[in-house]
Amino acid sequence: MDRQIVYPAQIPLDSDLLNAQRNAFVGLGHLAGMAYGDNTVAAGGFACTPGTGLAVTIAPGSLLTAGVVDGTAYGTLAANGSVLVRQYISRDPVTLAVPGAGATYTVYVTPATVDADATVLPFYNAADPSVTYAGADNSGKAAPTVRQDVAQLGIAATVPDGACPLWTITVPAAATAMTADMIAQADGAPFYQTIPELQASKISKAGDGMTGPLTVLNAAAAQNPVALGQLAGLTPGRLLNTQVFDTAGTYSYTPTSGTTRIEVDIQGGGGSGGYTYGTGSAYVSCSTAGGAGSFCHAAYALSDIQDAIAAGINITVGAAGAVSPLNESGGNGGASSFGSLATAPGGYGGKYGVVANENAYFQFALGTPGDAPTGTGIIFSVRGGPADMQFDLGGGIMSGQGGSSLFGTGGGPISAGGAYGVANVTAKNGNGPGAGGSGLPAGASATGGPGGLGVDGIVIIREYA
Repeated sequence: MDRQIVYPAQIPLDSDLLNAQRNAFVGLGHLAGMAYGDNTVAAGGFACTPGTGLAVTIAPGSLLTAGVVDGTAYGTLAANGSVLVRQYISRDPVTLAVPGAGATYTVYVTPATVDADATVLPFYNAADPSVTYAGADNSGKAAPTVRQDVAQLGIAATVPDGACPLWTITVPAAATAMTADMIAQADGAPFYQTIPELQASKISKAGDGMTGPLTVLNAAAAQNPVALGQLAGLTPGRLLNTQVFDTAGTYSYTPTSGTTRIEVDIQGGGGSGGYTYGTGSAYVSCSTAGGAGSFCHAAYALSDIQDAIAAGINITVGAAGAVSPLNESGGNGGASSFGSLATAPGGYGGKYGVVANENAYFQFALGTPGDAPTGTGIIFSVRGGPADMQFDLGGGIMSGQGGSSLFGTGGGPISAGGAYGVANVTAKNGNGPGAGGSGLPAGASATGGPGGLGVDGIVIIREYA
């Protein structure tokens, strides 16, 4: 884990404090990834109990799910799209009103990052150090003072996109108060056992004398050991098979025998960088990079999608964006999908690079993020990472990096630095499914060329008994 170094009498910088917090955040995120898996959604806490009248109370809890370090700037630190397992917390009990009787509802949790606790802060006044500014530039404006990863709880008849189901609430008609038997764990709820629970269920010998049949504590009921032989056939939930489709195309899905539940990772294809014009002796050019494809994680009970399976579910792996034609934009990445149930769009291609005077100073904004995934059964989704900006500092030209996906990084930025730029350089392709290709800078008297290529998407199906 990275740690900041500071020195005696050093003038403190805001980036020292911010980087120290980000480094700890990254270290804990990777530790969580080692414990739970980089693409696992896991919840702890969130116990659900009857409240007053038609209401339920949800205890504090936390949600682990894949994301990036910072999707937006963190203070003076730039956004960081590196993949990371993040923890979202609900710190206090939350009471949710049940919408009505005679229906079934789902309590769900949604991960969200918010900048909160806005305060008018004191700032240093270089003109008169004895008098502080109220807010930046003495504007008197409040600014957020904490970045929170919040687990937001809700209840509805259906689970919104990007949320995780926790509890199913079944309310009989004419009911006026909640009871414990109306509350059950929802299908697909990502709860994991705690360490004490795992310890209580460890394998041990029956009897003080370490004789007799091998037993498993709490296997069938609380404090009720059963012989291992009695567990034959009682192995629901185990991972049966993983099917991976990582080449652009369409494939037919056939469930492995014994499968009752599946989880599907769907990654759209990455966009390719734009074409850069050839330049004359007094001109430069630079195309923009391609964006990453979007991603979603969905879960289904096979009993709920039998009609779709009977009709035939086609898996589509989105292709990388086509290479940019002469003086045109790069191709958009193709969408990946699991039949008609869930779709992750591809990333946008980069724009072609126009010619500018070699002494010009220009920069372009970040590319467009991928479109949001759509469909049913989606537990978690991420829009495709946009391409980084490109710029020219009057001779030193830098292309943007391609957008990064959850499975790989975009083609790296390319410098055509020096006096009015190096004439000819080569664009870089994306690295990993769904990543975007880089843009291409061209110095004076360059031939130009296409941007880097994106990468095909990927669909991963995990099948459980």
